[in-house]
Amino acid sequence: MSAPAPTISEAAAARESADEAISKVSETQKRIDDLTEQLKSISAQVGQVTRERDAAQSKLESTNAELAKAKEAAEQANTKATELENAANSSKEAETERSKLQAALDQADAEIGRLKTELEQQKANPPEQGDLVSPPPGE
Repeated sequence: MSAPAPTISEAAAARESADEAISKVSETQKRIDDLTEQLKSISAQVGQVTRERDAAQSKLESTNAELAKAKEAAEQANTKATELENAANSSKEAETERSKLQAALDQADAEIGRLKTELEQQKANPPEQGDLVSPPPGE
């Protein structure tokens, strides 16, 4: 037995149902297409942001390397400055010592000059037999 033929109203209802289903499939396909385009756009944006992040990371690493070099140079400069400061202090100490030695030399030269003068005077005016060389001034 075969199934009875659908009536016109049943056929119209089935046709309306089919049209609604086709319409829904069409709308769903359109939404899928829109979402696919949005996904492509978002993927492109993610790719761009990733490239920008990678470039920023590379620049950061480069900047950190330069910063490390600058810190190293600053440490070397500080070490050199300390060495120069120590050398300057040593130079000041040496100058102080030189000044002391120069003062002692000047005093010795003055004493030598005084003794030469006294000797010349004694040669010009020999002392009488009981006189001795006079003591240095201040004694």
